[in-house]
Amino acid sequence: MKVFKPFKPLLLASLMVLISTSINAKTLETFLSDDEYTIGVVVENLAFPKSIEVMPDGNILIAQRDGELVLINKSKEQKRFSITFPELYTKGQGGWLDVIPTNNFDVTSRLLLSYSKGVDDNNKLVVLSGLYSPENGITDLKPVFEVNKAKDTPVHYGAKLLSLGNDTYLVTSGDGFDYREDAQRMTSHMGKVLGFTINGSPLDNPPFPEHPFIFSLGHRNPQGLVKTEKGVIYLNEHGPDGGDEINRVSRGKNYGWPVVTLGVDYSGALISPFNTYTGMEDPLLNWTPSIAPSSMAVYQGNAFPQLNEKFIVTALKAQRAFVISNDGIKMTEQLLLDKVKTRLRDVAIDLNGDILLLTDGEQAKLIRISPTKM
Repeated sequence: MKVFKPFKPLLLASLMVLISTSINAKTLETFLSDDEYTIGVVVENLAFPKSIEVMPDGNILIAQRDGELVLINKSKEQKRFSITFPELYTKGQGGWLDVIPTNNFDVTSRLLLSYSKGVDDNNKLVVLSGLYSPENGITDLKPVFEVNKAKDTPVHYGAKLLSLGNDTYLVTSGDGFDYREDAQRMTSHMGKVLGFTINGSPLDNPPFPEHPFIFSLGHRNPQGLVKTEKGVIYLNEHGPDGGDEINRVSRGKNYGWPVVTLGVDYSGALISPFNTYTGMEDPLLNWTPSIAPSSMAVYQGNAFPQLNEKFIVTALKAQRAFVISNDGIKMTEQLLLDKVKTRLRDVAIDLNGDILLLTDGEQAKLIRISPTKM
């Protein structure tokens, strides 16, 4: 049997300083030059927005923490609706967290919504469906899925939704911060990517039949989740102090947290001596120091053809948007552009191929990046 000898804390600390120094010293190239794009403000006066969704008709939906839906139509007219979520919990990182259309939206006009439900000492991630119309906002909320364990922390919900087609979906679930060991416990939905149908049932042929909602495990706080045209799923997630990651997500795989991490605790304490471990997946890309990756999109559009099939990752701590290129062997990163330097919460691509960047906080706005007209 192979015996693993933990690193001495001093050695690990020295290693982390070396990694941090090398990354801090690295100057990233900028993908879009200043003369290739223009910046416009779509909407201002947003209060803690969490996600944006471009609808099939081109309308833009913004989900705000306290349950407000902001709708911007193609004429740039704005409407705001208050959505009544059952037991909406808005402290810390909670609130209304994501929204996407269901697979048969053209027929049913229904959306999926993720949010945190409960109170300080008993709250959890929940998914609902709701009936959408531009005239009435979102009504007729119906339960779809909720995680199987409540917690007493207001952080690390994950909550990113992704459609797999045929009315099947994934949602990311964070580790609740104080419950990081749950990311490796099969009896807990914390620290997992979870699969479910529109009726709240598990996906067919789950990788863990005794725990049928678990699609993958070993996650900390995943807030970006995308699928490429080829059907490959990628995820980004927050590490602790260092160790933010991008992973290719496959059913049944274990992504390591907290057994494997390139980060340390916020106190500086060692979390794990391992930066790789047999049977656990290594990240395709990691950020140390942390950038706090908040979302992710696959670019597909005509406005910036040079970006096609590349990932755009937004960051809170780094206050930048990054372009991630993937050649099938490794991922490389560049800054998307120079002119936007603020905490970024979400990213989406509109029907014209323009890039939508959602800023973070109490006085947030939605920014549109368009190609310069020649």
